[in-house]
Amino acid sequence: MFSKGKKFIGIILSLIFVVVLAGCTNKKTSTSSDKLNIVTTTDFYGEVAKQVVGNKGSVTSIISNPAVDPHDFEPTTKTAQIVSKADVTVANGLGYDSWMNKLDKQDGTYVKIGEDVMDKKTGDNPHIWYNPQTMPKYAQYLADELSKQQPKNKKYFQENAKKYIASLKPVKAELSKLKTASQKVTDKEVYVSEPVFDYSIKATGFKVGNKEFEKAVENGTDPTPQTIKTMQDNIKAKKIAFFVLNTQTDSKLVNNLVDLAKKNNIPVLKVTETLPKDKTYTEWMLSQYKAMNKILQGEK
Repeated sequence: MFSKGKKFIGIILSLIFVVVLAGCTNKKTSTSSDKLNIVTTTDFYGEVAKQVVGNKGSVTSIISNPAVDPHDFEPTTKTAQIVSKADVTVANGLGYDSWMNKLDKQDGTYVKIGEDVMDKKTGDNPHIWYNPQTMPKYAQYLADELSKQQPKNKKYFQENAKKYIASLKPVKAELSKLKTASQKVTDKEVYVSEPVFDYSIKATGFKVGNKEFEKAVENGTDPTPQTIKTMQDNIKAKKIAFFVLNTQTDSKLVNNLVDLAKKNNIPVLKVTETLPKDKTYTEWMLSQYKAMNKILQGEK
């Protein structure tokens, strides 16, 4: 999460959305000869959709700028119009991009990856794209859904999903290296600036040691003085393996903790919440996992 200030769409803008969506009631029912129209909230989910639908449809990602925080994104009437024409709408879910709930039309398929694909519930960590199982499951889920809409192209969608899942093998291989390396680390706890990377932390054999801190940050509240002191003491005592920093946040408190970690030779792993420009999902994950591997190998 980039910032914790909550934003609300004005009443007038909400009414405009209602009018726009109400006026888009004549969306065609997809047939085998039609091009499927898929709309995703973020670009990394759009990337998967493009691979699966191939030349049988088009994909539009509402957010493709890494500087835009999906938590606080405010849709426009243009956004509503784009969504109203979708055969399939894909959102992260779990409250991460809840603004899509106001835009989705009932006559289109609405996929919430957190709830529908990963069986999570509201209140669970929404940063599920860092769970190594998410993208393979999402690709298969989407292929199955598109196959229902265009049975004639079922084999095509299924093969595309398999190809995409196969393209993730380098990520899986790097994760395997991390799991092996983590077994040699005595201190399995790590500190985080916020719960962005948590699923990957767990997948590689580590655990978050400052749950109270990350919960406070996620909720937009101040961590207690005792929580901060405990973190400072443990950093000085070198009781953590490394510190995970979301570089897209700007917090004096976090910056001070990072400086303290560096001063005490605690490695800092830099991650981002959104897909960096000109990188694929695979490249994005690999760059961060390889950086983590260097830390575990003691490389600078």
